[in-house]
Amino acid sequence: MRRIALLSVLVVALAGFLVAIQGSPAVAWEPKKSIEFIAPANPGGGWDTICRTSARVFKKTGLVTKPAYVKNMPGGSGSVAIAYVVEKRKGDNNLLVAASNSLTFSMAIKRTPYTYDDVTPLAQVASEYGAYVVRADSKFKTLADLVKALKADRKSVTFAGGSAPGSMDHIKVALLAKEIGVDPLEVIYVPYQGGGEALASLLGGHVDVGSLDVSEVAGQLEAGKVRVLAVQSESRLKGFPNLPTAREQGVDVVFTVWRGLYMAPGVSKSAKKFWVETIKKMVATPEWNAEREKLGWEPVVKFGDDFEKYVKDEHQRYKSLLKELGFLK
Repeated sequence: MRRIALLSVLVVALAGFLVAIQGSPAVAWEPKKSIEFIAPANPGGGWDTICRTSARVFKKTGLVTKPAYVKNMPGGSGSVAIAYVVEKRKGDNNLLVAASNSLTFSMAIKRTPYTYDDVTPLAQVASEYGAYVVRADSKFKTLADLVKALKADRKSVTFAGGSAPGSMDHIKVALLAKEIGVDPLEVIYVPYQGGGEALASLLGGHVDVGSLDVSEVAGQLEAGKVRVLAVQSESRLKGFPNLPTAREQGVDVVFTVWRGLYMAPGVSKSAKKFWVETIKKMVATPEWNAEREKLGWEPVVKFGDDFEKYVKDEHQRYKSLLKELGFLK
């Protein structure tokens, strides 16, 4: 018995020695301070909505107990924000940044020198579709009216979007132009710092058509202030069954918009794991899905390595698309 007791003491002592020289066992990470979301656009658009909706659901569900706030950082369709994150916030485990295809286009067109290799992609939380939107009193009553005007005089229609030239909202316009036989580079596109600003310009009568996303106009659509000429989806949306698609009107333009989040470079593996798992739990909650359905977002999600592979592959596809449309040589 004495030998067994002595052996036990030696085992405990050896374990303590190994911990001392190797460091303590890994402890699961969790936030110890406020969470900051960066929306790379002004308030009112899709990126802002990702941040504010996520923060709200975190609080409602208790998935994250620390408070969260949103900082808007517009510029270059995500270029300003990603430069700030890479250069100033490396290793910040408490920072989450909104992203979408618009950022991928900025990378593909080389508006930013940074790519998804320079940050930590986390998750896609939903998807939605682009739309061609006009004021309720617009002379364009159908997509056919818009197509007719563009074919007669491509300079007679002005489009507005919440992303820079050559980025997502502009590409939606370019795809329409190409499909109807109009040079995409000759169509007038006015860029704004987010979908909220583009929608305000449309409502103010400064442009003819908004190249926006359904969630960005849902409120004004319900209020009867805008009309959707066409949604860029394969079939009609469950949440908006009265909105016609471009495809059913003879114009084969389909464009899916993913909504997601990334982190800074150099974050800890345990923090990345925490956020991937927390976001996965978030999108499964009734609170999130109630918000998602209200926005017209589709429940299409990807996480961690799967999401990272997806956005890196998309980067390469968009380079080819930009060349095809004439935006890249």
